[in-house]
Amino acid sequence: MKTILIALSMLAFQAQAEMQLKHGFYLSESLGNSSADVSGMHQDFAAFIGTNPQAITEENATIYNGEISSVRSFGYNLRYVPEVGFGYEFGAYSSKIKIPQQDAALIHDDGTAFRANTVSGPVDVVVNSPSSYIKTIDLYVGGLYNFAKITDSYAPYIGAGYAKVKGDWHNSYYRGTPGDDPRYGTEGKTKVDGRYISFKTGMNFNDHYNLELERAKYKLHGDSFRSFNINGADAEFSRTSLNFIYSF
Repeated sequence: MKTILIALSMLAFQAQAEMQLKHGFYLSESLGNSSADVSGMHQDFAAFIGTNPQAITEENATIYNGEISSVRSFGYNLRYVPEVGFGYEFGAYSSKIKIPQQDAALIHDDGTAFRANTVSGPVDVVVNSPSSYIKTIDLYVGGLYNFAKITDSYAPYIGAGYAKVKGDWHNSYYRGTPGDDPRYGTEGKTKVDGRYISFKTGMNFNDHYNLELERAKYKLHGDSFRSFNINGADAEFSRTSLNFIYSF
């Protein structure tokens, strides 16, 4: 983050010639699945034997390598750039993050599994997590460096930026117990906010078309996420995406 801020501040001191303002339509599709680590407070029933509810405590639980099946975005892109050199990039994007149904093992901070008592003895806690999705508005600001054209039609560039993310986590909140209520994890929503930082490399074609490969790292917080049987959640994951921008 500090590196990005330093890079962006340097832009203000660059003497730019023939800066161009370019509006654009933005489309983005993630490449393959992403793995997410999700953590939050979970009721630990390991010491509960049916007659001692005071033994139930809340402890931080983490799901490692939770699956995200896709991240798709579209929206408006604005660039203020020279033909060669440093420039600025801004974006307002609508995104949808899809999370499929999956089994989630709950892990303590010390790396041991959460345990539950059964008639046959203690077992590791594995929650059947219903599918859910996150819809967000992403406000992006970044910097670009345009290199000299390879030919009359092709110009490479690199970029980095920061986005503020806000939205809702759908099918994620219901006051029920997994397995006991069919509505658990199938309705409701909770507020989500967070951010991501990204680095990318791209190619401009004929001044109007841009194709980019981007790597972004997310940190999101959901107020009352329950699909992993966790009350509230912090999620971290990375995505690799292919972006297309039509500029005019």
